[in-house]
Amino acid sequence: MTEAALRYELYGLSGGNPYRVEPLDPLTHAGHRALLVDVNGYAAATEALGAYLQARAESGESAFVVVSGTDFTGRTSVANHVLDLHRQIRGLDRRLLVARVAIENNRAVEWVTAAMVELQNEIEKADLTLSPKLQEALDAIETIGATSGETIYPSRYRTLARRLRGELSGHPSGEYGFAAVFEGLRQADLIGKMQKVFEDSRSIAVFTHSAYKHANTPMLDELRSLGVHIVSLRSLDGPQIRCVAEARWKGASPLPSPFPPDSLEAVWCEPAPIKSVVKMLGAWIDFRLRTSSEQGAWPHNTDLEIGQRFMTATLDMLKTMGGAS
Repeated sequence: MTEAALRYELYGLSGGNPYRVEPLDPLTHAGHRALLVDVNGYAAATEALGAYLQARAESGESAFVVVSGTDFTGRTSVANHVLDLHRQIRGLDRRLLVARVAIENNRAVEWVTAAMVELQNEIEKADLTLSPKLQEALDAIETIGATSGETIYPSRYRTLARRLRGELSGHPSGEYGFAAVFEGLRQADLIGKMQKVFEDSRSIAVFTHSAYKHANTPMLDELRSLGVHIVSLRSLDGPQIRCVAEARWKGASPLPSPFPPDSLEAVWCEPAPIKSVVKMLGAWIDFRLRTSSEQGAWPHNTDLEIGQRFMTATLDMLKTMGGAS
């Protein structure tokens, strides 16, 4: 049975499963901002992040943020949250152009160039008109990194970024800003190069970082020495998991939650990353809709309750089979 065929209305869920596993992106989905729940130090981290972004905006400087965490801790969602907060502070409304790059190797030149090319694509998609000279310079981006050498291309890109800021800041429909997101930071050198490129552009670069101690990722101490703002993510404990589950449910349904009080804290005895938690919650909702008797809607149809014993047995089975992620 497909998700479309499941009767989510039995739970009062007019928008479908509230525990879908997808990055939250308030830049493109207005409702996603409300799904960022105060767990994982979110409120305190947002306050510190907001202060950093505000200070950079007031000084006319670009911002550089690293979102660090282990797998499934929501790094992409938080990176989008960083961009959204930057957009609000700068008063850009929907006028923030975002270049997104998935890093696949340690060649910083390649990924800086990819970000600049992607930024040009975003400008074209937004149907923004630039001066002929700047447009011509942007059209030549892909040749700069290949022919200029590593000591020259950052300054040429910096000039383009500065000129772009100048033209976009005076756009008739309102000031536009631009940003770059790099998923999977592999070396600190990439940050240094982007600091040179974005130096005078009042823009923002966000890097997601895998918080593991191995050769394919820099250490946090090394990143701190570069003067970036770091947001650190962790797995969630039982009370935090309950908070996420209840907040998402209340935002999606007028009916009471099918998870009994205190059950989620008891089920998750050990911390778990948010992506694995949301995936499991969504799977339980779908399973109950597939297997409950036809007795009407929750809560009158008690077969739709997702009890503690059922959840514990499910997680134990998944552990035995090799994990729930």
